[in-house]
Amino acid sequence: MQAVVSHGDASSPAELYWETKLPNTPMPKPIQDFLPEAVPLGRGAKLFHESGGMLKSRTFLYKNAATPEEIAASNSDIFFYEDQLKPGNKLRVRFSTTSRHVKFLPAKLTDTLPLSSKDLPQTLARLAITPTSAAAKEMSDTVEDCEAPKAYGDNDEKCVASLEEMIDFSIEKLGQHIQIMPSSVERNDKAVQEYTIEELGVRRFAGDRTVACHAKSFAYPTFICHASSTTRAYIVPLLGADGNKVTSLVACHADTVKWNPDNLAFKLLKEKPGNVTVCHFLPDR
Repeated sequence: MQAVVSHGDASSPAELYWETKLPNTPMPKPIQDFLPEAVPLGRGAKLFHESGGMLKSRTFLYKNAATPEEIAASNSDIFFYEDQLKPGNKLRVRFSTTSRHVKFLPAKLTDTLPLSSKDLPQTLARLAITPTSAAAKEMSDTVEDCEAPKAYGDNDEKCVASLEEMIDFSIEKLGQHIQIMPSSVERNDKAVQEYTIEELGVRRFAGDRTVACHAKSFAYPTFICHASSTTRAYIVPLLGADGNKVTSLVACHADTVKWNPDNLAFKLLKEKPGNVTVCHFLPDR
């Protein structure tokens, strides 16, 4: 196995934690991009507040109802059926990568900034974020999502604010032998275009349990991680109409009974909860 790449001469605490907990699993580049340079703990909050604003969420929560704006803006195959994952099939998608200005905070610091509505005023103050600002509103919405009743049981979903928390949650749900396959995008799409699933074929991940962590809008990297035994994961090679090559992860959710009946997936597919397996691409980061 290739060794994890370190920043500079010494690994960060998060890298060392990864190497200790997952010694045979190379760290994928999308996670490496979240690693900070060596920064004294006391400067952490200031650094992350100044380094590029909010980390935006690009996911739809299954417990949420679709807004009219989301429905009107949906001009691509955001959701699709599992039987569409065959070589030669076409899907309309827009793929892009995102430069990460925000970086993981040290776990010792995030431990003092709980993701709770009770502690949010203190967190905003420590990060010098105005409570009435748009950024504060997005952070409040994320905390509300983290505190909301879980879709598949309290033990299967967790909000994490450090790489160490993400590793611990994944190991708790999957064990030490974890297979990680990040997506790759050759170049950013300027608009939605037609992609063809390549003849190399679709490959399903081994195992019957998956963990997916989606970025949430916050002042520093925060993710909502879902563990599931009813989600099938695939790696899908695609070729765009303009020649762009993409290797993307796809999640197919077999159990949608508890999803909001007005969720965007059902609005676009014209289906009802429990009647269909819902698939979607996962962003590269």
